[in-house]
Amino acid sequence: MYKILVADDEDMIREGIALGVPWSELGFEVSGQAVNGIEAIDLIKRDTPDVVITDIRMPKMDGIELIEYLSVNYPRVKTIIISGYSDIEYFKSAINNRVFEYLLKPTDYNEFEQVFKHVKDALDEERRKKEEYDKLKSSLIESLPYMRERFLNQLIKGYYTDVKQISDKLIFYEVNLDYNELAVIVFEIDNYFVLTNGYSEEVKELLRLSVILTANNVFGEKQPGIFFSGSNDEIIGICDLKDGYKAIVPAINEVQKRIYEYKKVTVSAGISDKCVDIMHISLSYRQAIQAIKQKVFLGSESIIFFSDINMMDCPDYLPYLFDNERLINAVFYKDGQELTSFLDDVFSQFESKMIIKYDNIDRLCMEMLFIVARHAVQYNIKLEEILEARGTAYSDVYHYDSLPAKKEYVRDILTEVNNKIRQIRNDSASHTIGIIKDYLDKNFSNNCISLDLVAEKVNKNPAYVSYLFKNETGKNFTEYVTELRINKAKGLLSDVRVKLYEISAMVGYADASHFTKIFKKYTGLIPSEYRKMTVSTTTKTTVLS
Repeated sequence: MYKILVADDEDMIREGIALGVPWSELGFEVSGQAVNGIEAIDLIKRDTPDVVITDIRMPKMDGIELIEYLSVNYPRVKTIIISGYSDIEYFKSAINNRVFEYLLKPTDYNEFEQVFKHVKDALDEERRKKEEYDKLKSSLIESLPYMRERFLNQLIKGYYTDVKQISDKLIFYEVNLDYNELAVIVFEIDNYFVLTNGYSEEVKELLRLSVILTANNVFGEKQPGIFFSGSNDEIIGICDLKDGYKAIVPAINEVQKRIYEYKKVTVSAGISDKCVDIMHISLSYRQAIQAIKQKVFLGSESIIFFSDINMMDCPDYLPYLFDNERLINAVFYKDGQELTSFLDDVFSQFESKMIIKYDNIDRLCMEMLFIVARHAVQYNIKLEEILEARGTAYSDVYHYDSLPAKKEYVRDILTEVNNKIRQIRNDSASHTIGIIKDYLDKNFSNNCISLDLVAEKVNKNPAYVSYLFKNETGKNFTEYVTELRINKAKGLLSDVRVKLYEISAMVGYADASHFTKIFKKYTGLIPSEYRKMTVSTTTKTTVLS
């Protein structure tokens, strides 16, 4: 129901309008009656109606004055004049004050009905538009943080070329900064890629949001600035520099302290030079990014000013060197200690140095991985499969933000290759020794058995077979064959029907005296003594049984 206020000094007419029309059928209700304009204004202030029906001629304040008041103070209220006078001047005033309709007394019900159907249609349309506007405004308010962040990202990327447009948007988004005394700060969560590996996107966003909120809170207390999420997982801040840089470092230290207390993670910061023209803010952003990347050399929880890089006259790139043959040797032919030593030497080229274009280190890492990948193919090892099993890829080295982290990433992958190579060699060696053992077990009686003979059988170098034997069994080849023959002889000596010289020949010794000498060396007894002891023990056992 829409509300109507009726203002007329004639009681009969006022009450006739208020009580004589079936307002509810038309979608209205009468919320008040007034005898003049002053009384009408008092009622309007207490309960604003949607429509005011007013006479022209009234004491104290007439209808024209009331209409003028409504036009200025309540422009949304529809006004309808109902009067017995048809003076042209009243029509002009009504038109100037946006009167919705002008009716002459007396007015019949049909005319009222038509007018108020029209009024209701107009009010319905206004209500629909207002609801639509309110909904849009509510949506705008909800989207404001996202829109502000998008604008700020566009600003620091240099999308805007109109100072007035930038100024208007800063005001609209309530970013309170001195436009000509600015610095850009970039925060990065140290080792973010490693720390959040396996985390859900929600957890990652909450972690970054905690840094943004902390930075905004701290800088709100100490130094005017606004922080927001960048497109590459960094946290970007645009800070007011009216007081210079003296408040920047303490504020950053406080952010680092709170973040570590809350989340047990560290953050580093890169700070641009002073920006004296907001149109150059994109340059300041690039400076801050260049500064933050120097934590590759300086480590976690660093605070780096771009001006320090310039003052140090850092080179764009630092040439790197490494010995390809030593890399292959360390991964494919040596143990993990040699690999660690090699990587320490390679990465030491960059320690305690600063380079403007740090990505040279990433290329170094990629090159070492590619070299190993090409060589590993001959062992049927695919580096891509190793990376996939680890849930990583070649390019992930770019995500590690410190020199030790990059070195550790490469070391872990190359160590896995090294372990696989050693396993392959161990499996191959065990297989070769197994073949030799089987051959010796079947041919130990052959007095011509030698290291050269068995090496030929397995198509290996005698020296290599000797190395494998010692490595696999803990004994050299001759010791192994001798022990095998002596153990076989022990079993044969238990049968008294077999002559000693026959046993000597059966275990590969053509000379019985040499057999006796060897047997005593290994057992402490000559064969006859060993037989007598063995037979005696066997006899006692039989009697007791």
